[in-house]
Amino acid sequence: MKNKFKNIFFNFRDTIGALLVAIKHPDVSLWSKIIIAVAIAYALSPVDLLPDFIPFIGYLDDAVIVPFLFFIAIKSIPQSVYEECKVQAHTAFKKSLGFIVLGIVIVILLWAFIGFFMYALVSGILRLLKL
Repeated sequence: MKNKFKNIFFNFRDTIGALLVAIKHPDVSLWSKIIIAVAIAYALSPVDLLPDFIPFIGYLDDAVIVPFLFFIAIKSIPQSVYEECKVQAHTAFKKSLGFIVLGIVIVILLWAFIGFFMYALVSGILRLLKL
């Protein structure tokens, strides 16, 4: 079960990377590049067609619309070009693993600093209020 989730995560990562590489590929048509850009922009956008606060239906776009857009984007690219882009993305992710780990460490340290700062600020305010 653990390997299945790991494969799903890495396949998704490689798919996104392949689409990002395909945008710059000269053999990909303009329409395919537009479809890819729309799919990635919608996936990253905080604005949804269906707001997330609507029970059950709110997450429908995350579960159906985003994968459908990626499916259309992948099908709009020639298969050989997509496989080439997927290999390029996979090697790029392998090379950038150190930067990813460094980024995670920086984010964790930043959150720890913010947490310590907020704790110190609130405790200082509470001490002042007790005077």
